[in-house]
Amino acid sequence: MVDTEVRRRFEQYQTTQKLATGHEPTNAVVVRRAFLHAKRHDLFQQLREDVRRQQQPLAEEDLDEDGLFGDVPNRRVERGRTKSRTQQSFRPSGRELAVYDAFCDSYLFPNRSDFLNAVLDAFLPPLPSGPKRSAR
Repeated sequence: MVDTEVRRRFEQYQTTQKLATGHEPTNAVVVRRAFLHAKRHDLFQQLREDVRRQQQPLAEEDLDEDGLFGDVPNRRVERGRTKSRTQQSFRPSGRELAVYDAFCDSYLFPNRSDFLNAVLDAFLPPLPSGPKRSAR
């Protein structure tokens, strides 16, 4: 499961690659490219912190300067919160899946979906801006 915007950017990337090279990369290839990009640029720790902040935003009254309570990973912070997510299928090899899961676990991402969503979000270019309307 990936964010709806990440899914749209995923499709746009495939289309752009097809127009540029004549070949559309498979879903598994796009995920692999995104993972390798994050690995080359050592982004996993920062991506994990970004995911944590999105799931557990802090307000001033939440600050615990003395560290009495510590961090509570994956605490639900909003009642009835729903994510705007859609399924993104891909067929990794067994080895690729093992690597993704190993990095997901070692960097303490909540799950594979959050991990791959963050990796894809860091890799995929933004959507082109829509056509501008002229003022009449």
